[in-house]
Amino acid sequence: MTKGNIDVTTLRVMLERGERVTVVDVRRGEDRAEWSIPGSLNFDAYDALHAGDERAMEGLELPEGVPVVTVCGRGRSSAVAAEQLRRKGYEAYSLEGGMEAWSLAWNTAEVPGASAEVVQVRRTGKGCLSYVVGSDGEAVVIDASLEPEVYLWLAEGRDWRITGVLDTHVHADHLSRSRRLAEIVGATLYMPEWAPISYPFSPLGTPPCWRSDRPRLRPSGP
Repeated sequence: MTKGNIDVTTLRVMLERGERVTVVDVRRGEDRAEWSIPGSLNFDAYDALHAGDERAMEGLELPEGVPVVTVCGRGRSSAVAAEQLRRKGYEAYSLEGGMEAWSLAWNTAEVPGASAEVVQVRRTGKGCLSYVVGSDGEAVVIDASLEPEVYLWLAEGRDWRITGVLDTHVHADHLSRSRRLAEIVGATLYMPEWAPISYPFSPLGTPPCWRSDRPRLRPSGP
């Protein structure tokens, strides 16, 4: 956390710990309706902030003594909003990078009871899940949607070498960084054999419902 700003990781940890903080989303209502930070308040001040209105945050009622984090799309309008709130006496911060940065927020959870160690990587901003599965010094990354450095850091911290990277599905709303990760670490890239992509990969097996004695159909959607 820096003067006037707060980074995604700090806010995520505060929310996960249940710390007292008020998140104020200053975007237009229709933008917030698409997706937002859980538990945030909406105060549609975007147009007023963009126009330079010094009273854009007037009328917002906030609890006293509780830090405030303002949020917009990329962190610009929210910075102005936070400054206006600070002038009113609030401890206010702007989320660095806004919702664009929040979309890449992540945390991990250990999966108990497995013979291999399984680390679930949760992209909290979008609800995407990926996994790092390791055993005997080697690991496989499944459905990588974060920057490769995240998976490298998780593997190195457990003395694992990433030898395989795979995607379980391919469709328009799935952000994949598997190919890039595989190239960086020199791992084998696995994809479903029907995957509609043009770059090289090692195909995964055919599901039982697609046996050779049945018609082969390419999926039409997710």
